Amino acid sequence: IKEAHWEGLTGRITFNKTNGLRTDFDLDVISLKEEGLEKIGTWDLTSGLNMTENQKGKPANITDSLSNRSLIVTTILEEPYVMFKKSDKPLYGKARFEGYCIDLLEKLSRILGFEYEVRLVEDGKYGAKDDTTQQWNGMVRELMDHKADLAVAP
Repeated sequence: IKEAHWEGLTGRITFNKTNGLRTDFDLDVISLKEEGLEKIGTWDLTSGLNMTENQKGKPANITDSLSNRSLIVTTILEEPYVMFKKSDKPLYGKARFEGYCIDLLEKLSRILGFEYEVRLVEDGKYGAKDDTTQQWNGMVRELMDHKADLAVAP
């Protein structure tokens, strides 16, 4: 598969011959508005996250309450969205992580004025409801139990 390439729904699909990860792609950051979906930015491996200009004159909303807050963010390892950063030196805190979701989180923290601590989800799951117990697990459970304020994942 590392040698293969083809045209897919999202464009040309190619893979890095060394690590097998998809290359030469970009992702759109989409916001759900009352009027429908709106593209508000892009992300690619070269330049990272690029958000469109903040729209002036918009009414204040719930995001204003994030200013000057410190949030616990739960996430899950999933390349290229959330990965451990490779380094010869030990890394601590949020510096341990990189990827699209981390770039997005950092950009949002700058725009909205909040600090954050990244924690990997304890059970390693996104979150699903158990049909038998009717209980949620994963990041959804951590949000419900107030162990995290925000979940960031692909």
